Amino acid sequence: MTLMQAFKVWWSYSWRASILVIPLSIIMMVWSLAGLLPTLEKMMQSGQSPSDLNVDQLMRLATGGTTMMILSMVIIAAVQVFAMRWALNSSWSDFRLKAVPPNADTQGQPGPGDSNRPARV
Repeated sequence: MTLMQAFKVWWSYSWRASILVIPLSIIMMVWSLAGLLPTLEKMMQSGQSPSDLNVDQLMRLATGGTTMMILSMVIIAAVQVFAMRWALNSSWSDFRLKAVPPNADTQGQPGPGDSNRPARV
């Protein structure tokens, strides 16, 4: 694989992942703000400052933040897998990618350094 072909594969993956991640990150941000704003609103109505939060309010905010972080990592990992599969199924004008299992008996040119090992391109 040449450097230009590798760049084409990387770019294909990158823009597909961006198309999928940007809307999801906007949704996650709105969802997290929807959980944070009611707590801040209650604080403002009661005349408290952020430094006067009690333990229950802090635990609620920390639990929500941790849950959101774990959920976002899982969703972004799934989106990256989907984007990579989408990119690998695409075709380019000057080359094609083919997945070859590690133990496959392929009929191709021998690989570099070992005449018994098939070449993988």
